[in-house]
Amino acid sequence: MPSCLFVALPVLLWSTHVLAAPPVGNDATEGPLRMEVGADGVGTRPIHIGPGVSTTFLFDTDIQQDQLSLESRAQFARVSMGSSVLVLVPSNDLQGGGSLKLSIPFKAADAALPSRLSLTLVVDSGAVDRQVEVYRRARSAESYRQEVQQLRAEIERLRQEHVSAGASAREPMGLRGLLMASTLLPGIGVDGKWMRTSCKRPCSIQVERGAAFTSGPRRALQLLLRTADKKPWTIGRAVLVDRQGKEWQSFPPFQSGPITAESQATLILEFDVNNAELDGYQLRVTDVDGARTVQWSGINFP
Repeated sequence: MPSCLFVALPVLLWSTHVLAAPPVGNDATEGPLRMEVGADGVGTRPIHIGPGVSTTFLFDTDIQQDQLSLESRAQFARVSMGSSVLVLVPSNDLQGGGSLKLSIPFKAADAALPSRLSLTLVVDSGAVDRQVEVYRRARSAESYRQEVQQLRAEIERLRQEHVSAGASAREPMGLRGLLMASTLLPGIGVDGKWMRTSCKRPCSIQVERGAAFTSGPRRALQLLLRTADKKPWTIGRAVLVDRQGKEWQSFPPFQSGPITAESQATLILEFDVNNAELDGYQLRVTDVDGARTVQWSGINFP
């Protein structure tokens, strides 16, 4: 099974503010949700479960089955575990709208990796995550290829729905809109390895991981951030600067939560760049108050 879970492709659906594959209706054709175990051991988003509908978790490392903790376990018709598999089937009388806590300890001790995963389960009969792939280690190139195929299939489905529904007065934005507007899917370049960047001092934000994307004139960045000081950060503005000093402001930034020293946050930025060059960019971000700025150089795109 593929390894790690820095989700490298949600930016394809950035315009809908989807960071990971969204839950889908019970009657829909769905692909797996890929979820990374953050350094703090907390999942990237709640998992949607439904009465009488199974949700299967697949792990890239073995779990400690006898130490799993599930809130209100009696309200589940089935809880089945294997060395790296967990299957939950809520009972039919489980009330929608509620939330439960799930804690899963990992078997192999490793100081560099989280020792357990803590998740929130949201009961929603209309939208269920049927399969969740959980990555504790670094993710393989094959898993990225699989996700590209899955997202392209979803994009084509959305494009077909868009065509059958007739032209909309409001054009979709972002990379999703770019893909839906064409019958031919343009190439999407993905670089899941964060490049060696230089941060101009004072540098109050650390990039712990990152990925870069290219599709036609669009450039996108997905960054896992943590502050280097005690003051939280919320990004208000981001600007990409090329070698000639020309600037492109990002679309409204998407941020998973406040960036702090204690907890990581994911930042997704997208730019419409009228420039064929792919390397040698600078990235400048400013907080919502306009009082603090951080700038990196050496930004390259695939």
